Amino acid sequence: MAEKWVEKYLKLKPEVNRIFEDLDQYRDYCRMNMLKFDEKDLYKSDQYRKFEKTRNWQMRQAERVNG
Repeated sequence: MAEKWVEKYLKLKPEVNRIFEDLDQYRDYCRMNMLKFDEKDLYKSDQYRKFEKTRNWQMRQAERVNG
């Protein structure tokens, strides 16, 4: 009985899961480009906007190559 409750409790909603995935990708971007990483910058800093542009460009390039 308790195992089902734990599974349900630990299961993340898709919105929350997306936030954590974005945070991980942003952390990796900051690490690779030697930038200061701060969780509270997610979705609102200029640095994050540059990361988004880079990520979108990379996704378009991958579609072009694979597509």
